[in-house]
Amino acid sequence: MRTHWMGGFAPLVALALGCGQEVDEPLTREGQEADEVADEDEPAATPPGPEALASDEEPLDVVTFCDPAANPPVPVNFPAEMVITNLAVVEDPCRTTLTPTVACPAGSVGVWTFAELMSRMSGTVPANVFVAEWLRTFELGSVVNGFPVPARANVRPALIDPWLVASGCAPGAPLVGAGACPLDLTRAPFRLLAIVNRVDLEDATVGEPGELRFVFGAVDLRAAGRPPLEATFIFEYELPSSLPIFDWTTRLHDLRLFPLGSAPYRNHLQSITDDVTLPGAEPGDPNLGSAIAQLRTNEIDLGGPPWKMREYHLQNVGRGFDAQALRMQPTAQSPDDSLNLSGPLDAFLAANEPLILDVAHTVPNVMLGGETSAPMLWDETGAAGILPETRHLFGFATCSGCHTDETNTAFTHVNTRNAGVASTLSPFLGVSAAPAAPGSGNPAAFQTVVDPAPSGLVFQYNEPWRRVCEVRRILGGAAVPYTRPHGAH
Repeated sequence: MRTHWMGGFAPLVALALGCGQEVDEPLTREGQEADEVADEDEPAATPPGPEALASDEEPLDVVTFCDPAANPPVPVNFPAEMVITNLAVVEDPCRTTLTPTVACPAGSVGVWTFAELMSRMSGTVPANVFVAEWLRTFELGSVVNGFPVPARANVRPALIDPWLVASGCAPGAPLVGAGACPLDLTRAPFRLLAIVNRVDLEDATVGEPGELRFVFGAVDLRAAGRPPLEATFIFEYELPSSLPIFDWTTRLHDLRLFPLGSAPYRNHLQSITDDVTLPGAEPGDPNLGSAIAQLRTNEIDLGGPPWKMREYHLQNVGRGFDAQALRMQPTAQSPDDSLNLSGPLDAFLAANEPLILDVAHTVPNVMLGGETSAPMLWDETGAAGILPETRHLFGFATCSGCHTDETNTAFTHVNTRNAGVASTLSPFLGVSAAPAAPGSGNPAAFQTVVDPAPSGLVFQYNEPWRRVCEVRRILGGAAVPYTRPHGAH
């Protein structure tokens, strides 16, 4: 059995590998086995340190080494700064409801609700109409990028009709058009699960300073006491270009200065989220300057298995309501389900193996589907000579692979929850970001992924550590990312 340390990919030239480690020549794959492979009869290897990374041999991937001597460590509190699931935040009595029962600070009511975020991105369209038109896309079959996207048959009984009833409407009432009954957004069946800092998605080449995300889970309104629906909805905002990445990262990092979940903590967090989500946050963007990049949905209860993932973007064309609507787009880096185990997919893997191994490939637009299912079938491509690492890394870069077999995940990285219970995280996000020892440049723990194909490979990740390392890199003033972003989908 071979073990591969996973967590951050070494770029091609002159990039800091870990905090402060530099290479001057293009990296090669020569000698890879010596650095990354441990025989099954030997004890597990130690993740490469600075000496290994500074050599001219490129491991397939490494758990990112953050050198505390080259870049003095900046304490990063992962639960307070990166993936915030604290109940005092996600059940804030003012910010997570539109009908508070307590006295609230001015301007705080409902600001972290599904309804308010939809209202802020709806432009000049009434928010309940904007939401109804988006929900209607789950009831209608469509074609995206030339691939069929079937209707989700259970969306009406599981989500839409209970919401209509809660709004004082009759079940079965139309959502849009003649006879439509308006949805009451104060009764929206969506519960905040997490607020997520993704400054690690920074793309300096195009001036994008990363993202801030809100993760919601759908609530089952059909009867009291029912468990939540297995469906999550992720609002993914680009951090506005009005501030550089250093400033956004500093503001988020300052959350550590307050007790997690305290009133000062929530006040500071709202000061950040308002600057990202309010209209005009990104002047010139659709719907009065909304900074929303995409809205992604991961669900099984709206239509039954398999899991389905969709991606929606605001439109920026035409006039009228349709110009301001959320419309389905191809899911990033994810071939349509019909291409599973196909000749064209095999041919792409074979022709692009070096790029895939460097996590630098781009799936051609003609292959991207309008929705993706989980799990994707990456195990047996049938293409002779394709390395199992290639198949794994290609699958890992897709939405569906990252959310299932390639990360030992049950599909959602932030899980749905009942009221009063904090969301749990997937193994990919739930591994500890603590260092191996005080001042260490290596993490103390790893997530282990046994290759779902019978290759004998074992991959080891620490995605929280990788994200923390990028925060430290930004705060330390280094402009070029150390790693390829994992878990971006």
